[in-house]
Amino acid sequence: MPAVQIETSDLAPFATIPEDKATAMIADAMAMALLVAPCLDDPQLTNKKAAAAKAIIRGAILRWHEAGSGALSQKQQSAGPFAQSETYDTRQIRRAMYWPSEIEQLQSICRADDDASGGAWGYDVLGACGPSHSPVCTLNMGGTYCSCGANLTGHEPLWEATSDD
Repeated sequence: MPAVQIETSDLAPFATIPEDKATAMIADAMAMALLVAPCLDDPQLTNKKAAAAKAIIRGAILRWHEAGSGALSQKQQSAGPFAQSETYDTRQIRRAMYWPSEIEQLQSICRADDDASGGAWGYDVLGACGPSHSPVCTLNMGGTYCSCGANLTGHEPLWEATSDD
């Protein structure tokens, strides 16, 4: 049972849509939403996230319904030598069910709350800088001076390379 559920009664306060049309629109909208945000059918989805997803999906369905019938109609009136013509074009090209911003919102619902993806990141291409002291160097044992000579070479220990030395 999907966590996000939309019924025809959820659309009723906003638009009068025949029930069979509303059912088909809901099925299409849910299928498209699950493509971009697969977690929407996860029963572990919180109620807040499910309500947010429902609002996004309902908005897309209502926008689809309000797009018009796709008709081109013309109205002409004439009186004597005067004429008036009006053209109504309700044709809409349907590119996608959801706008890019809605897709991002649906995907953010699936992202974990503590997920740091999308934040700043970087690679350390130089590695650690400075000398690499021997494990038995006095600096590694709480001392205040280098006994392995890594400070002299600037890289590897000069002596005391291992604890076997």
